[in-house]
Parts: sequence; structure tokens; C-alpha cells
Amino acid sequence: MRDQITAKITGTSAAPAGAAPAGQAGGRRAMSQPVFAAMVERGPQPIEITAIGSVQAAEVVGVKSRLDGIILNVHIIDGQEVKEGDLLFTLDGRSIEAQLRQAEANLQRDLAVSANAKRTLERQQALVASNIASQQAFDTARTAATTADQSIKASQAQIDSLRVSMGYTKITAPISGRAGEIKLTKGNLVKANDTSTLVTIRKLRPINVIFSVPQKHFSEMREAMATGKVGVVAQIPDQPDRRVVGEVSFYDNTIDQTTGTFQTKAIFPNDDNSLWPGMFAPLTVRFGVEQDALSVPSAAIQTGQQGQYVYAIVPAEGGAEAKQAELRPVTVARTVGNRSIIAKGLAVGDTVVTDGQLRLTNGVRVEVR
Repeated sequence: MRDQITAKITGTSAAPAGAAPAGQAGGRRAMSQPVFAAMVERGPQPIEITAIGSVQAAEVVGVKSRLDGIILNVHIIDGQEVKEGDLLFTLDGRSIEAQLRQAEANLQRDLAVSANAKRTLERQQALVASNIASQQAFDTARTAATTADQSIKASQAQIDSLRVSMGYTKITAPISGRAGEIKLTKGNLVKANDTSTLVTIRKLRPINVIFSVPQKHFSEMREAMATGKVGVVAQIPDQPDRRVVGEVSFYDNTIDQTTGTFQTKAIFPNDDNSLWPGMFAPLTVRFGVEQDALSVPSAAIQTGQQGQYVYAIVPAEGGAEAKQAELRPVTVARTVGNRSIIAKGLAVGDTVVTDGQLRLTNGVRVEVR
């Protein structure tokens, strides 16, 4: 045992002259923290924002009956594509047909009465001219002729009204689109004052996407809309790798004081029905291109109590290759993909840390890998 202890002590004391203790050597290595870094780049970068949009049909119509009646036929099925003017429902119009025939008969009667009243008026006019009939008899005949003429107009108006009502027995599609669920089927009684609809039709081509934009982008939106079209790219929610392209069609005339945003509408052709009412779709809105934008990888941006900052790599004392981390507050204008556009705090030629920031504080030596 004594020989073993002696051997260990002898091995420890046999280190080469001038070699630093292990702890000190490790301490010097720990002084330089390994990091990954990237240069600040200047170049064209798109001016764009991201948002979440709510997909809404371009037009929505709840189809209702304009008169009371029994549904005789339903000419569509649930979810059918319809065109404007297509026949949807047929109502029982037999009572209206009977009223129409009666009104037409009344018109013929009124025409006969009017013709007789005109002949009577002509005879009375001749008799008055010959001083055979009194003026009162002439006035009575003239009143009867006028009344008969007005009865003709009333009968014709009633016929027109009944023909309009007869047209209401054929319920057609007011717009082109996709029909929803049919609420009432053949044999049901419908009323003109019902609050429920027979079916709802939604126009899906084109389709709208509604989204909110922060008020800090209002000037950019206004200027872009004034100079041309503002493109919008939507990601299909159930197909993350698929994108469809539309354009901004409208922005609201007021800013919501509660949220500090203004509502915006984009329109998409939606030829393949990839966007569906009720969806929430991620959007990218492009206002234009900034030609001389400063940008860094978004991984370089850190957030602290005082706001956003980066660690810039600057020369340090101890040699030409000595580097240290310098904390710099920055202002990020926007993020485009995996790069952040810097509005303030950096310059072209600066180098920033993109990985390893957790081991850094201001002034710590770094070694770029």
C-alpha cells in the first residue's frame, strides 16, 4: 500500500517544467466561448407582413319563399353547384292560377262594360247637343264611362300582381355558387314570413379572405394600393406546402381603437376550391421591395427586458485574432422568412452571433467556429 501511494505522488510531481496546472489551462480555454456567427448583409428584401385570415364566401344568399304554399318539388340536392337562374324549388300555385283566371274574366267583363259606357256617352252627347237630354244625364254617362275605364286598369293591375305571384312559385338561384343543406323538402308548408331559409347558397369563386393589419402598416398599405396591386399569398391550412395567390381588394375606412388594427379584405380566384368558407389561412402580404435593406439571420435576434438586441463580434485586447461579444440594442423593422430586417443598431460589415448566445454576456471573449 505504501509503495502504491509513493508511486502516485511521484507520478504527480513528475509533470514537465513550465507546464500550467490542469485547472489553469482549462480556465484559459473557458475564457473564449465558441459561437457561430454571420455577417450583416445589405440587399433587396421584400416589404411584407404576415397575418391570419378568415375565409369568407364572396356572396351569401339565404333562399326564402316570397309567398305561402306547399313545396311540390325540390330540384337540387345538398351541396350541389348551381348557376344563377337555376330552378331550386316549385311551390303549389293552383290557388293563384284560379285567382288569375278570375281576374282575367273580370277584365273581359270590365272591357265590355267600358265599351257600353262609351256608346251611352256618345248617345247622351248627341242628345244634349239637340237639347233632348239633360246635362245631368250626360254627366252621369260620362262618369260611368270613366269608371269603366278605371275598372279596366284595376283588373289589369290585379292580373299583373297575380302573374308576379305565380312567378314566385318557381324559386330560382339568385347567384351562382354552392348550395348548402336543404332545410325543407317536398310536401312541407312554407310561409313568406318564415325566418328560416330553404337553402343557403355561397359563392366560392372568387372567394374573400378577411384579416387585420396593425396600424403601423397603414401608410404602407395605402401607398401600395395607390400605386398598384398588393399581392397576398395564402397557405392552404391542410396542405402546408401549397400556396395560392390573390390581391388586396379593400381596406377599412377606420382603425379599431381597441385592437389598433384595420380590417382588410383580399380576393382569390379559388378556381379549384382550395379555400373554403370558415377556414383560417396564414397570409403573407407584400407591399413592395426595399432595395438597400440591412438584414441578419433571425436566430441572431434576442429579446430582453430592454427590448431586442444582438451580440456583435468586435476586436478584443490580446492579439489580432482576439474577439469579444458586444451587446447592441437593435430595432427590427420586420421579419422575412428566416431573416430579420434591421432598422437601427447595425451596419454593413458587422458580424453577429447566431448560435451560442446563452453563454454570452457583454465583453465575453468568443471564438467563432
